[in-house]
Amino acid sequence: FVRQGPLIPNFVACDFASVNSALAWIAARQLAPGRAFCEWGSGFGVVTLLAALHEFDACGIEVEATLIDEARRLADDFNIAADFAHGSAIPPNGQDLIEYAEDVAHIDTDSFSGYDQLGLEIDDFDLYFAFPWPGERAFWESLFDHYAAAGALLLTFEGREDMRLCRHV
Repeated sequence: FVRQGPLIPNFVACDFASVNSALAWIAARQLAPGRAFCEWGSGFGVVTLLAALHEFDACGIEVEATLIDEARRLADDFNIAADFAHGSAIPPNGQDLIEYAEDVAHIDTDSFSGYDQLGLEIDDFDLYFAFPWPGERAFWESLFDHYAAAGALLLTFEGREDMRLCRHV
């Protein structure tokens, strides 16, 4: 293994096969109220691209510009239609939902919102995906509870054998 670029802080990949199975299950049962998908913290965009393969109108939001470039390259390489926005998944004033704790200290609350680049609002999505770090789940669920439209789903990858699906009511 030879690193081809700089180390990206806080980057960890999830189990894409498990997430793909969950997306297939959600799509086959038409659990989401629509086809709009957003990955919060999309990294290399693999989950966003998997969602697109399951016929979701998929986009990912990521604060690391290098990862956005790689995600777009990956989408082009495999000819998969998906949008990627450089910015924060946290909308303006959304940082107010964070109660400061060491566990969430690395969540970027200073970056500009990625939704503007997509021409969408945070409540325009039917299915969200997040891979929360330890201690972050409450924040991402709070963001979802505060902003998501009624009926929207939040899928989170909680670890190798643990995924969580919530519906906003």
